[in-house]
Amino acid sequence: MDSEEFFSALREALMDSRRRFYRNLVYIEKTDYLEDLRRVLSLFNETQGGARRAYAFHPWATGSKERLSAVKDLLGQVDDIDYSSSEYYLGRTYDLVVLDLVDNFQPNYVGRLTDLTSGGGLVVMYTDNLTQNKIFRNSIARKGVVHEHYEQRFRRKLNEHEGIFRIGPGYEARPFKGEVKPTTEKKRLKSMYFPKELHDLCLTDEQDKVLEEFRILYRGGKRILVITAPRGRGKSAVTGLGIAAFIADSDRERTRVVITAPSLASASQIMEFAKKGLDALQVPNEAEMSDIGIVRAIRGDNFSVVYVSPETAVGEDGTFLVVDEAAAIGINLLAQYVNRWRKVVFVSTVYGYEGSGKAFLRYLKNILEEKKAWTRWLTMSKPLRYAEGDPVEKWLYDALLLNPEPAKPKSLESVEFVTLDKETLFHDDVQLSQAYGILVSAHYRNNPDDLMIMGDGPHHILKAIRAEDGFISVSQISEEGNLSDSMIDLALKGGTFDGDLIPDRLLKHVRIKEFGKLSGWRIVRIATVPELQDKGFGSQLLQMILEDAKLQGVDWVGSSFMGDPKVLRFWIRNGFTPVHVSPKRNEKFGDFPVVVIYPISDMSKRIVGIASHVFKEKLLNTIHDVYFNMTPDMAMLLLQGSKAHLDVGLSKVHLAKLVAFLQGTSPYESSADAIHVLVMKYFWDGKRDWKLDDDLEKVLLAKVLQGMPWSYLNVVIGKGRTNSTEAIHEAVSILAKRYYNLDEEGEIAVSLQDLGDEFTTR
Repeated sequence: MDSEEFFSALREALMDSRRRFYRNLVYIEKTDYLEDLRRVLSLFNETQGGARRAYAFHPWATGSKERLSAVKDLLGQVDDIDYSSSEYYLGRTYDLVVLDLVDNFQPNYVGRLTDLTSGGGLVVMYTDNLTQNKIFRNSIARKGVVHEHYEQRFRRKLNEHEGIFRIGPGYEARPFKGEVKPTTEKKRLKSMYFPKELHDLCLTDEQDKVLEEFRILYRGGKRILVITAPRGRGKSAVTGLGIAAFIADSDRERTRVVITAPSLASASQIMEFAKKGLDALQVPNEAEMSDIGIVRAIRGDNFSVVYVSPETAVGEDGTFLVVDEAAAIGINLLAQYVNRWRKVVFVSTVYGYEGSGKAFLRYLKNILEEKKAWTRWLTMSKPLRYAEGDPVEKWLYDALLLNPEPAKPKSLESVEFVTLDKETLFHDDVQLSQAYGILVSAHYRNNPDDLMIMGDGPHHILKAIRAEDGFISVSQISEEGNLSDSMIDLALKGGTFDGDLIPDRLLKHVRIKEFGKLSGWRIVRIATVPELQDKGFGSQLLQMILEDAKLQGVDWVGSSFMGDPKVLRFWIRNGFTPVHVSPKRNEKFGDFPVVVIYPISDMSKRIVGIASHVFKEKLLNTIHDVYFNMTPDMAMLLLQGSKAHLDVGLSKVHLAKLVAFLQGTSPYESSADAIHVLVMKYFWDGKRDWKLDDDLEKVLLAKVLQGMPWSYLNVVIGKGRTNSTEAIHEAVSILAKRYYNLDEEGEIAVSLQDLGDEFTTR
């Protein structure tokens, strides 16, 4: 096709998309891109002329501002978006979105910004070359080597879908010929509880119905509302309207709504529509703006709507809590929200850029079932920004693999352990969707970048248990270690570098330089097809990986992950030792990143033994300080996973205090010092072949070692003051008997002649 035929087809497609409310995409990949780019923009101005325009780039990269200047006359009034701050624009909609891919090609940004384009609009991507001198791609390289499996597939997907117009080296047009369905034609609800003014702000039937469901928050007891949808379905907007409806209809003395999300920008749509709803109902209100112009609070005479960080939300008080983009927040935090709050609204994107919907929903369902919380589940499917059946959405989901589908093998009679060839895998859509789908199904914090790292990273390898007709379990592994002296020195001095996560952490926190020279496999992800989970296949794959590592002379196998108790149990059960926990809790996920290792070589066994001792010492000695907000469940498992041992002795005064506590003569506060030493003795005892009940361990950790207030124990471990006091008494009774054969019949006084020189000062 020559250029004139191409632009003629593009003109017709732009006019058709405006009539039918779908989107088109133009992709330019050639060295001399400017002339074609200008012609595309000129054609858009002639046929569409939409005023809402965005241009995304890295403004600090050499030549990037000059490229913007070269087309600025055709863009007019435009939002110039720095890729690194693009999340702040998620709630906006544009008629034209231009992506400068000259300096960087990164799937996260492509997905996020493409979806900002409205029906009838145009997405334009341009670059000199998709693989050369790209920032994100260079970060994946190992010793100067990086594959291009992802980019080859990306180009192939551009050729396979309609609504895509490619320039470079020739001209190829694939106009959209399919059918679309408008989604903004509404049928009036038969009955409405909330005011018509709010329903008039809803664009779809689904939004109308979801808005009415906010009535459940009036009911007594614990009530949970879960709203999920792919991006662009209006879930955040209707949540904001629901907040306004609740405030306007509330007879309570005062209403306080707390909103949390991974960032204030993530919650911007909810805030914006809460204000729109209040204004529509003529409820006097005042918005408090952030430094970057986003609403961070709305206040009125008898109400407030405020944003707080995910971690802060646990301890807040209010009428109800709204959690936006919940799949991007740690499961531990979500569980604490359910413990702490009686009314919670969870709102989350599925099949998008913040996490995997199916995995997230499974995790959340388990939490709510465990807490026996009454829950209403709502799903929204109709897009608002464009018509249903939009070709660019179909391309985006396919190209970025946003909804991979794992399939359960029909027969398990013949299975094999395999190392996958990535080039073959990335050319086979069915196999790739199955393998990646398994990984995504078990790890809900996924984003489009992960697939590119997996495909292009030469140090990333894939191993699996495969049946004749599909995968059972899959693991993604990153080769780490074998560091140069200069890199070891850099890590010891606090410097950072891409990759080699586990060597970096151990060098910084254990300080043994020889570990950097060892070779290791970091298991990035390991998962089993959902229908076959909890049947031992994951552990079987892990053992096969360990055997393979031994044969290949690898020194250690490890993993690093956000501290989820279920995940940690899996690693400990398979013989892995915790050697590090980040001293900082991830505020977004609410978890402490954990490192576990299975040592193979003699040197790694010695270093891991030392690292385990250093780690256990730090955790026990600083759990009241550095790790004061770690969940007792996590602390318990981490300590159970360490076999490091240290003898801790109690003085005779301590023993007398313990007896007095057991008799009831001395309250907890008076005997707390003796109880503390006894508890330290228990957790440092790596030689014992017995243990306390998990609930008793958690109470000891929370109260005795972390120093949590009695009132907070109920939030963290679900026990009130009376039960917690009884649990500590029971635990002390068991430990005193085990270690010192003491009970409430013992002596509560000490004779001076029984004491040696342990209390003598010199």
